[in-house]
Amino acid sequence: MGVKILRSPRLYVNDLSPQDAPFLLELLNTPGFIQFIGDRGVRTLKEAEDFSIKLRDNPAIHYRVVFLQSTNIPIGIISIVQRDYLPQPDIGFAFLPSQSGMGYAYEAASLVLDDYFANHKAPIFATTLEHNVRSISLLLRLGLSFERSIERDQQQLQLYKKDPWNH
Repeated sequence: MGVKILRSPRLYVNDLSPQDAPFLLELLNTPGFIQFIGDRGVRTLKEAEDFSIKLRDNPAIHYRVVFLQSTNIPIGIISIVQRDYLPQPDIGFAFLPSQSGMGYAYEAASLVLDDYFANHKAPIFATTLEHNVRSISLLLRLGLSFERSIERDQQQLQLYKKDPWNH
């Protein structure tokens, strides 16, 4: 997509590339990713490379990798995805378990939301499982508000929304 690199004092966020496949393979197979987002069936480095290319080539999906500034090590993903059941894109996030509880998800998602609202004068959504309390807490901290429950793929999801004028 050619989007600029977003930076904060501790992090930078860059577009997903096939070179990120080793990190993507690790992240997709963490227990939290499988429990709260879903098992993508990616088990090999080749499958992770193919998955990253599939994501990159889909105009409705924009995955960005979050790196530590100090080490250039990838620690998480922030996604903006246009889902067929939502009128505007939704934001998502997933971080390695070893990097949780340090404020990285909030810091990186704030960068991506600031960039989104600078370029789009439209709301953004987020969905999460009702028992994913860490995700819900982060969404509220980011300024998203609960809209309603929706059913999708036989699951109850909580739908959150943030408007550009409340940014």
